[in-house]
Amino acid sequence: MCMPAVFMRRAKARDIDEIVTILQTAKGFLKEQGIDQWQADYPNRDAVQADLDAHHAFVLMVDHEVAGYAAAFEGEDPIYTALEDGTWLKEGHDYASLHRVAMSDKFRGQRLTPRFITALISYFYAQGARDFRIDTHPGNLPMQSVIAKNGFEKRGTVHMQEGENISTARWAYQLLISDED
Repeated sequence: MCMPAVFMRRAKARDIDEIVTILQTAKGFLKEQGIDQWQADYPNRDAVQADLDAHHAFVLMVDHEVAGYAAAFEGEDPIYTALEDGTWLKEGHDYASLHRVAMSDKFRGQRLTPRFITALISYFYAQGARDFRIDTHPGNLPMQSVIAKNGFEKRGTVHMQEGENISTARWAYQLLISDED
């Protein structure tokens, strides 16, 4: 039996419907856990389209099927400029940010999310990034586990504005990779 090919690529316009479906099912998964993250209109088709337009959209592929989605980019991220209850290991605006990481229900539980994050880190490392940042809801234990398993360290709290009556606090994490590694 042949193992499926698992790889990351930039998202394309033809992927948008699958990406939106992945985000919608991820919202349902979070709601089932009692987590208010992503329970308003965000992230939505417009956010995905903006990611595509800015070349920030990536998909994890399993053979020919979109299995996961993430937005990632290098440079200053306004979300990470106001860190509370901590400090960044390295200051400055030269880092890669990972956002909206979500896996299809069909592939949930197959430990693909850590592989996806590894692929994103490897891609941006090849582009010269050595500082990586990501955040998640304090109640999102599965994502916190994935983040920790990828070597990130919790650095403090940032705030996201997703909608009314939604907690805004997000735990912010950082991974530094030295050039000696």
